[in-house]
Amino acid sequence: MSRITIVNLETLCWIARLGSFTAAAQRLNTTQPAISKRVKDLEEAIGVRLFERQGRRMELTIQGRDLVQRTQPLLTRLEDVVVFQDKLSAATGVIRMGVGEIVAVTWFSKLMARLKQVMPGVHYELDIGLTVDMRHRLEIGLLDLAILAAPIDSPQLTATPIGGVDILWLMSSGLAKSRPSQGDVTQMLEAHPIWCVARPSHMHPMAVETLRQYGLSHQTINTSDSVQSIVEIVASGAGIGILPEPLVAQRLKSQELQLLSAQLKPQRLEFVVAHHRDQNQQIIQRIVDETLLVSAFMSH
Repeated sequence: MSRITIVNLETLCWIARLGSFTAAAQRLNTTQPAISKRVKDLEEAIGVRLFERQGRRMELTIQGRDLVQRTQPLLTRLEDVVVFQDKLSAATGVIRMGVGEIVAVTWFSKLMARLKQVMPGVHYELDIGLTVDMRHRLEIGLLDLAILAAPIDSPQLTATPIGGVDILWLMSSGLAKSRPSQGDVTQMLEAHPIWCVARPSHMHPMAVETLRQYGLSHQTINTSDSVQSIVEIVASGAGIGILPEPLVAQRLKSQELQLLSAQLKPQRLEFVVAHHRDQNQQIIQRIVDETLLVSAFMSH
């Protein structure tokens, strides 16, 4: 008779979370046949079928779903057994973390320095990208933690607010010299290229709504996946941009960049640090706590 092993139980939970044997094999750095054998061994050990075929997919049986619900909390507690609250400095492992560009180029390096002090044995694999992509990777288990633009409405994720930034309409000082004396916003928006982060970002609908208010089409928006590239484009005088204040603070101070108009009030973009609801290990919680302490978006 086969024995019930932690590895096989962990495999079952990852299949349930990721939705397929193939995805679980990728997450656990093994092969699909190895995953299938673990499931077969577990079924033999407990004497019930855990999966049944539904079309081209393998779905959990009632007994399989029940076992996952009972097992996941046990696995979480087991991971915490070797990492007591007062011994996080001895924690080891690899954390896969997603970070947006706004965070990555502002205060994220301070967070990494802080985490290296409190948990020197933990290493990180960073994924820099757009919120929509990182949220999906977080939901399917390819990331352990992510710092995302809010709102996050996924029932699979736990999100902790970490503050926000002002989003501003900006132009170069050179372009400002061509501004009509009356400062007509519509005229300026019509006369110059408009730049914004690409459509999946939370800033894009802000730009679309502003243009709508001034009777302009959002089809005139030029986009880039890189916020920093838009900063450089706008600073060169090649257009008007909607940009986060932390990335342009120094250029505003030196007047290299200027506000398009006082009529365009700053819009607020909030951020959260998020993780899967099943990920309740102390290491994850410590990263959340340190993010709250370090975030430059918070009023400390």
